[in-house]
Amino acid sequence: MFRNSVTLTLDSGEYRLKPTFQAIMDIEERLGGIIGLAVRAADGDFGLKEMTVIIWATMEDRLNFEQVGKLILAEGLAKASPVVRDLLILCLVGLNTPENSEENTEENAPD
Repeated sequence: MFRNSVTLTLDSGEYRLKPTFQAIMDIEERLGGIIGLAVRAADGDFGLKEMTVIIWATMEDRLNFEQVGKLILAEGLAKASPVVRDLLILCLVGLNTPENSEENTEENAPD
């Protein structure tokens, strides 16, 4: 996992997934709010549609939507599930983790 993204391998291709503002807007437009999705995912009420939308929307180099769904189905939902979980966590906790924050660099450290 990169600091602000995750990777997923589907059919020998490696895809970098990052929950950008636009990606989150696309997800919410198709599936509803991110917090509700996270709750549903935690309850196990999550399927191929949700996984496909989340993975497709966060792809840096987007494939065709249907192609993404077919690749996920071919690889198995169990393989995609942890990646979707990690993406939802990034959405909920934010992309500015302490290690990425400029405030925590030596240059900005208090004397």
